[in-house]
Amino acid sequence: MGSKTCRSAEPLAGLPRDEPRPVYNRGMRNDPPPPSIELRLEPDQLALYWMPTAAPAAGNTEPYSVALGWQTVAQAFGLRMPTPLSLENAIATVEDAVMPASRWLTKPPAGTAPPFTLHTRSPLLREVAEVAGVTLSTPPARLSRQAVENLFNRLSDQIHRPGVPDTALPQRAEWAAALLILREALHHWGVEWVELG
Repeated sequence: MGSKTCRSAEPLAGLPRDEPRPVYNRGMRNDPPPPSIELRLEPDQLALYWMPTAAPAAGNTEPYSVALGWQTVAQAFGLRMPTPLSLENAIATVEDAVMPASRWLTKPPAGTAPPFTLHTRSPLLREVAEVAGVTLSTPPARLSRQAVENLFNRLSDQIHRPGVPDTALPQRAEWAAALLILREALHHWGVEWVELG
């Protein structure tokens, strides 16, 4: 039986010997980024918009909005930091406003599917994030639902200890209102975090 001669591998035609061979990302997924929703919290309104605003014409492309904003809730607090009773009443009001958005979230525009990313540029929500320790100048700036819950617990502790303010919390009714709205929204929508723009 004759011996087989092993020849050295020759370069592929068209590629110079010194050039590296192309590397292909076989098996790598190239998924598009998750669908995004913009949360706008205004003095008298909370609204959700599918992003980009030029959404497909099919499916649910209308924004969700409800006549409840930070000023609405702050007025329910009597334009001062909430008391235990005014906080409980405001929680019920905010829940009634944000819970219907859960149905809106289950009917995205055609071609979009969960999970969704929630974004906001609302100044008061950015302030809530800063108090929670989020560095807004370092993207991605994200505020977790747990961090919001921790802030809310501190607010609740302060409310139940009259005359002993938590000096790390802004002592303004509108800030407390924004915190409450965000807390209830993230909880009822099942959202783990919000991106700050």
